[in-house]
Amino acid sequence: MAKLLGISQQTVSRKLKELEDNGIITRAISKEGETIRLTEEGERAFRECVENLEEILKISRIIKIRAKVTSGLGEGKFFLSLPYYSEAFKKFLGFQPYPGTLNAVIYDRNSMENRLLLDANKGIVIPEHREPDRVLGSVKAFPASVNSLSPSAIVIPTRTTHPKSVIEVISPYFLREKLNLKDGDEIVIEVFL
Repeated sequence: MAKLLGISQQTVSRKLKELEDNGIITRAISKEGETIRLTEEGERAFRECVENLEEILKISRIIKIRAKVTSGLGEGKFFLSLPYYSEAFKKFLGFQPYPGTLNAVIYDRNSMENRLLLDANKGIVIPEHREPDRVLGSVKAFPASVNSLSPSAIVIPTRTTHPKSVIEVISPYFLREKLNLKDGDEIVIEVFL
């Protein structure tokens, strides 16, 4: 359990003891190992937690990410010019993307938290594709609007050189031109989960 959670065995033991002392779990040790069960109080707390999460997820169908436009490395242009990605985005998102991404850097905590929600969400997965000389990695996409312009989508490649604070957006439009954007301009991305 310690390895799975990325914490020390001592921390796991301490947390289990706290849960047991608070009446959330019971523990029984046998020669097969330790059996941990939720008590009635533990089940009630767990149900309450699940209900709260379900309520949050129902309400939060649209999240906003504020970011500032930045220049990219040209990688988006290269990958979007490949027939596999171009056709896959058209199939899965319903539009042929402009051959290039709009990159933007997240600068506030709330937007970064919303960006991290995307990692935990399924999104629309463009599957990995194998070619004789290379493997094109999978991409997770989320339908979105940029400054109220749609269609567009945030794309999160499985393999990327960008930190999580950099968002890549695709659209059938050349977004810099269509929205008259330059480096440093703030954009608001509404993401549809």
